Amino acid sequence: MWVKQYFTRVVLLLCLGFIHHLGELNGTLPSDNQTYYLFISDFAESFIEIPTSNVSVDSPTISSKYLAGRASLYDQTNQKVGVCSASFLCMQNADGIFTDISNYISVDNGLIVTWFTPTTLINLELDSIVRSMVTECIVTATTKVGFNPFYGQTFDLVVSSDDQKIYFQFTRTGAIF
Repeated sequence: MWVKQYFTRVVLLLCLGFIHHLGELNGTLPSDNQTYYLFISDFAESFIEIPTSNVSVDSPTISSKYLAGRASLYDQTNQKVGVCSASFLCMQNADGIFTDISNYISVDNGLIVTWFTPTTLINLELDSIVRSMVTECIVTATTKVGFNPFYGQTFDLVVSSDDQKIYFQFTRTGAIF
């Protein structure tokens, strides 16, 4: 009986040591709630426009725009911790303006997530396009590049904005391991 208790204690100590070591390798232990932000002006200044045109002569598309940009991400202590990249494919027809947004975040602590946001817009102005990133979705860290303590974990992601910043609030919804 004492052997079983001894091995149980050893396994628990090894697990605690692993978790502590994980924090040392990562700079921080993975938390259940983390918010990052980017500056809208940095994001907008980085934009490139990819030319678009109708393929069909009889296309119902009235107007289109394809933009892509990226900006540094900062944490709650205002330290640069990663990058956000997004591309915006906007198409206008008689029914309105539709935008497909492809989003990517990579954080220095190993968190890498991608997600898509389909939305409608009021107009094709840059400000309207950038603010269309605001959403709430469930994301899973499905990319493993090197050491990634978040691989396979699921988060509720809330994207919000104010006049100067876009915020990305991650709340863990699944188990840590």
